[in-house]
Amino acid sequence: MTDHTRRRLIAWMAVAAFGGTAATAAAASTQAFSIAIVGGRVQGDETLKVRKGDQVRVSMTSDQPMMLHLHGYEIEVKVEPPAPALLAFKADLAGRFPVHVHTHGAGNHRAVLFIEVHP
Repeated sequence: MTDHTRRRLIAWMAVAAFGGTAATAAAASTQAFSIAIVGGRVQGDETLKVRKGDQVRVSMTSDQPMMLHLHGYEIEVKVEPPAPALLAFKADLAGRFPVHVHTHGAGNHRAVLFIEVHP
């Protein structure tokens, strides 16, 4: 192999490695949302859409205390008014995942929000 060929091969490998890293970094990002729950209902859009690989941060407030559970990721967050609670995770599973309110008594397992993770 000549020096010229070797340099071209090294340059090509460097570009290929950098390009793959850049593409991965561009595909994954941080997605931040603010959600207000009033009277047991989300104010605004009830579906959050992210891409697989994204870091997801959902800041939530509620007018009443509640425990929220993100199914599929098995994450629970306690919301105590007036302070916001943070639901944070890496979106590594594709699909549509409900966020349920867990309370005692009747109607104790209902979805208030959905998170869609697209491939």
